Parts: sequence; C-alpha cells; structure tokens
Amino acid sequence: MNLEYDDDQRMLRDTLARFLSQQLPFETRRAMRNPAAQLALWRAADSGIGIGAAALPASVGGFGGGRVAAMIVAEELGAALAVTPYIDCHVLTGELLLALGETARAAVIGRGEALVVTAIEEPATRGDIGAVAAHATPADDGWMLTGRKVAVAFAAEADHVVIPARDAEHNLRLFLVPAASLADRLQPYWTIDDTPAADIDLDGLWIDSAAEIGRGQDGEAALQAAVDTAIAALAAEASGLARVLLDDTLLYAKQRKQFGATLSSFQALQHRMVDMLMLRESIAAAALLAALKPGDAQATAAAKATIGDALRKIGQEAVQLHGAMGMTEELRVGHYFKRATAIEQRLGTGDFHAARYAAGMVL
Repeated sequence: MNLEYDDDQRMLRDTLARFLSQQLPFETRRAMRNPAAQLALWRAADSGIGIGAAALPASVGGFGGGRVAAMIVAEELGAALAVTPYIDCHVLTGELLLALGETARAAVIGRGEALVVTAIEEPATRGDIGAVAAHATPADDGWMLTGRKVAVAFAAEADHVVIPARDAEHNLRLFLVPAASLADRLQPYWTIDDTPAADIDLDGLWIDSAAEIGRGQDGEAALQAAVDTAIAALAAEASGLARVLLDDTLLYAKQRKQFGATLSSFQALQHRMVDMLMLRESIAAAALLAALKPGDAQATAAAKATIGDALRKIGQEAVQLHGAMGMTEELRVGHYFKRATAIEQRLGTGDFHAARYAAGMVL
C-alpha cells in the first residue's frame, strides 16, 4: 500500500499550512478569542482553499478527497491551533447529512453557505450516542422536545443545529432546527481551548414535523458513522498538535542552559524527548489508520483511545520540560496542552473507546 500523499494532497497540505502561517501566527491567535474573528478565518480558508469541499464527494460539489483530505485539513488546523467549526460542521454534520440522503443540504455546507453543527453530547453521554436521553413527544403536527444538550461547539453562531432525541419507543430521531428557534435557550461560554460553545435547554421546544431528517436504526447508524468520521479527523488534529508540542520542546531544550550546559545534553531529558517522539508517531499512525479504514468501528475506537493517552503525556512532558515557562500565556505549549485536554474528552474518553474496541473483538 502506498502511504505517500499524491500531488493534489500535498498541494492541499502545503497551501493550507502556508495560509495558516501567514494568517494565524501565535500572537494573532492569542488575540482571536471572539467568534467573529474565528469564523472569519474559517471562511477565508474555505473560500480561498476550499477546505469545506475537500473531503466531500463530487456528487455534492466536493473534491472527493474523503477521509484522507479531512485528515490533511484537520492536521494542519491542529498544528496552527486554529479554532474553527471545520470538524463540527464540514466533517461531522456534513457526513451525517450525506448518510441521511440530505445531499442538497450537504452541498450548502460544502460551499460554505451555512454553518450547521450537531448537538450530540448530554450530561450522561460522553461520546456514547446510545445514551442520548433527550425526548421527543408527538404534538400538534410536530414534536415537543425535552432534555439538555451540552458543550455544543459554535452553537450560538450556527444557522441550524441537528438535534438527536428519542421517541417513546426509544427510537432515535434527528431534527434540523433553525438557530432562531434556539436563541433564548442557549447558555454560551468558552471552553478551556478558546472554543465558543453552548448548552441548549430543550424543555418545551416545539419542532415542526418537516424538521425531521432521520429516524430509527438508519438514523442511529448514520449518526454513529458521522461521529466516527469526526473522531478520525480529531485524531489527525491531535497529530498536528503533537508535532508542534514536540518541535517546541526540542527547540527549547537546545537553547535553554542549566549548569552551563543545554538541557538537550542531559541524557535523562533526551530519553524523555525520545518518549515524546514515539508517542507522536503512535498518534500519527492511529490517525492514518482511522482515515484509511472508514466504516471500521474498531479502528476508530483504537485511534481515539490511543490519541487521548498519548497526547496527554506529550502535553505534560512539553509543559514540564519548559519548566515554569510552560505555564505562561506567552508560550504556546500551554495553549496546545489545553486543546489536547479538550480533544481527550471529546466524543468519548479513552476508557470508553477501549471498551468499545474490546467489545468488537472476535474471541
């Protein structure tokens, strides 16, 4: 199997990396803690490079790059620590709409004409869509919802939000809800990695029956497939983060002197940095495995379990090897570690996915 990028894939990687280095140097990124600036960067990358269409099939106006293209985009966004709705909108929701046959709506996302996110997490889900407990009850040619969604990235900025809920028979139903219907139900806040998010109070929310876009086992399977595609992209983003955390640590160790010698000359610290390199390579391998094996739940679960543990250890070592400097706002390793912590918790922890992997093993 040839694992080298082809010319188009290299062009996508190099063009996006160059764009981000010019538009998002670290000092600029520190000042971009507002959704308007974050969305402006995302739209500029989308309109100028076509990151939204890169992974989508040609049938909806995309470039047909699939998971590998999504991996390339997510890795470069991670390396630049860019806060965008790329994974939430283009990858997770775009994949979900395609799986549900909503090709026209997926094409709108691919063209960058709408921001649509999916509200998966609830207080008890932690990545397990089987634990979705939001409830939908038939009411007046529509549905009355109850429940609560939490940590929905870019919910306050979205044009629509896909809301999964269960009916009385415990069947999953998916609703595409206009943002205007949710305006007074959002509790927005910032997560530790500077991502705008919001909790959504669904109690008493009436949804027109026309808003339903999926139901039953087909809807649940489509949602799980979309979540797995998003996990593959998160693994790629983790690979970009790990690359920078290691590079910054190596550079600092070569420059910082202690007892008249550079930190990189101490054998004990060399061993720790080699361990960081091995962990970085394990993340890159896990991301590649998840990208190359779509539909393989075990490959996805293995990737998420791997990146959570490995990225946390890399982040911890990067901060510790920088000493007290690693905790300051002025150095980027602390900011990357915050994003690493957020990725570890997103769409299921390592323990959850390790159990998911074990459940799929044939004994």
